[in-house]
Amino acid sequence: MNVSKHITVAPPSDQEGAVLVISLIVLLVVTLLGVGSLETAVFQERMAVNAQNKNISFQVTASDLEDMLEEGAIFGGTATQLNDALNRGIGVPSSATTYDNGDANVSAEYTITYVGDAGLFARPGMERSTPPPGQSAIPRPRFEARLTTESAGARASSTHVYGVEPN
Repeated sequence: MNVSKHITVAPPSDQEGAVLVISLIVLLVVTLLGVGSLETAVFQERMAVNAQNKNISFQVTASDLEDMLEEGAIFGGTATQLNDALNRGIGVPSSATTYDNGDANVSAEYTITYVGDAGLFARPGMERSTPPPGQSAIPRPRFEARLTTESAGARASSTHVYGVEPN
């Protein structure tokens, strides 16, 4: 017994191309998903680089502030900047002064502000009151050192504020 199968193919005028249209739509959706995920990856990389630059700037500022506090020209010796801060009065910052940290890529500026005399639980306006028993009658001034650094290469800046009570 001989069985023959006949396959009939519709003439080209009867085919409508639905498979082509569906495959093009699927290709478009996959392309859009790929472009969206690429944009997300680039955005996340930028965020990571910015966080790293900010961290480096923070560390540079902290290091420069430590160096500045140990430097005798600002907080030791004649301490003319501290005397100037005392003469300006409480809460009036100095004009920004450039601090040379030895790094050409980092610019640093600092201000010194007199914030009052040290005393246990001193209230505003009562900084020069009589000291409690056991404390020195000589008022110890308190200052605020504010250092701001800006890194040219990283395009990031950071500010540190530190309370200082010179001896």
